[in-house]
Amino acid sequence: MKKKYSRQGVFASIGLSLIFFALYFILQILSIYLVSLLVPNTEYIDQMTIQLSIISSCITVLAFAALYRAAGLSFTKEAYLNKAPGRFYINTVIMGVSTAFAIALVLGLVEMSGIIPDSWVQAQNDTYSDVNAASPLMKFLSVGLMAPIVEEILFRGLILGTLKKNMHPWIAILLSALLFGVAHGTPIGIIYATGLGILMGWLFVKFNSILPVMVFHIAYNCTVAYSEGISLPVAIISIPILVFEIIDIKRYYRGKQK
Repeated sequence: MKKKYSRQGVFASIGLSLIFFALYFILQILSIYLVSLLVPNTEYIDQMTIQLSIISSCITVLAFAALYRAAGLSFTKEAYLNKAPGRFYINTVIMGVSTAFAIALVLGLVEMSGIIPDSWVQAQNDTYSDVNAASPLMKFLSVGLMAPIVEEILFRGLILGTLKKNMHPWIAILLSALLFGVAHGTPIGIIYATGLGILMGWLFVKFNSILPVMVFHIAYNCTVAYSEGISLPVAIISIPILVFEIIDIKRYYRGKQK
């Protein structure tokens, strides 16, 4: 039987998702403001981009957890920090690495074609210049660990978790992916992050948990952060590997539903 969704529920879930989205950016700004109070030297703060991202990520998670606790709700439950089949954590690591190489291949081919304006490429490079210049440890803590944790809690756990209760799962996935893309700011970032958000949204709906998706995201970010270049054979091989893993997960859950 086809599930019916009320218009009121749809608009309410979209409104709540936008509130979550706005709170995310407000907390980022507040984090920078709090640090500026503790460190009055503005020149030093300008050199703390990576450290600020780690601090703001911690504050964001703690703030959302505190808000849910104050409302008498379980943050663990509402953020979908549920158990998932153990073997799929390996699958999602493989998927994360494969997706990083596959996206790098596609973006590289598109960039070579001249379709993407040079200004878009420059904006993307400028955005991640601080990350590329950071030490391996700081790069891992900020981009490899904290960013995936916060983004999965927000975009898949809270936002997509809210949306999928009141609308068709694929519509919910697309809306949450769009917000995820917008959060990445640059034109190139919006495009690839939206596509990435669709894949991670699908994983979340299948697992009903952000934990394996978080593992995927960490593997993806670490591969991007630490890859010095892209090997064409490896990038090409990554595509059928990614497809195989998707089919494997889909087959497993189809079997569970029978």
